[in-house]
Parts: sequence; C-alpha cells; structure tokens
Amino acid sequence: MVAMSHTNKEEDVMLKSKLVLASCVAIVTGLLAAHTASGSIPHTNYLTFSGPFALPGVTLPAGTYVFDVMYSGSEDVIRVSNRKGGHVYLTAFTRRVQRPRGLRADRQIVFNETRAGAAPTVKAWFPIGQAIGHEFRYDTVARQVADATK
Repeated sequence: MVAMSHTNKEEDVMLKSKLVLASCVAIVTGLLAAHTASGSIPHTNYLTFSGPFALPGVTLPAGTYVFDVMYSGSEDVIRVSNRKGGHVYLTAFTRRVQRPRGLRADRQIVFNETRAGAAPTVKAWFPIGQAIGHEFRYDTVARQVADATK
C-alpha cells in the first residue's frame, strides 16, 4: 500500500509540473499574440545615406543611422540614432501612412521636395517589408520653435 501511495505522489507531482508548464506556454503564447495583434512589434532598420539629409529639427551628414519605432500606436514615436545606438539625434512623433502606390518594396525613405542646395528632408520612413510607414511631422517642430521665440 505504501508503494501505491508513493507512485500516486510521483504522478501528482508530474501532473502538476505538466500543468504549470502548459499554463506558462499558454500565457506566453497569449502575450505574444496580443503583442503581435496590437502592431507593437518594434521595427529597426539600419539606413545609409550618401549625402546630408534633414529630419525635424536636425540635419545629419552622410552615414548609417538606426531608425527605430519606440512606441507603437496611432501616432508612433520614432528614434533615429547613430549606427551603434549610443547617440540619439531625434525622437519624434510621426503619423502612420500607407506606402504610396508604385513605391518599390525595397525603398525605405521618401523625401520632401526641397530648394536647390538644401539637404533633402525625410518625408516618411517605411520599415523594410512594411506597407505602413511613418511620416515625420515638421509642423510640430515649426510650432515649437515659434512658441519658444515668442
């Protein structure tokens, strides 16, 4: 009788272990599904520019920069930093925009029209393989500068 009791205890422990493991897997799966469904999976792209370019409030020289989605929502927060991520040049709100028809899937940057001799301003960034991009908000920067100079 003691041997049966011992076997039942081992079976109980194994059953509880399996139940805990199954619960953990279900929780992690649910969190990943919710995270994916919310569209909050971060996008990170390393983009190389052959000449100077401008973003809201900053002009940067040619080089490789990291474009990251920091917070995802109706208005995404984008961070632009140096290649190693140690120096942040811009953290800004953007608007979500649909990739323009005819824009090749391998093209990540769309520039605004600028006057001759000026560094082109980045209008939008489309993370690699994404149909939705992030349009930079220059009006917000202009408004902040105007308010600061009053």
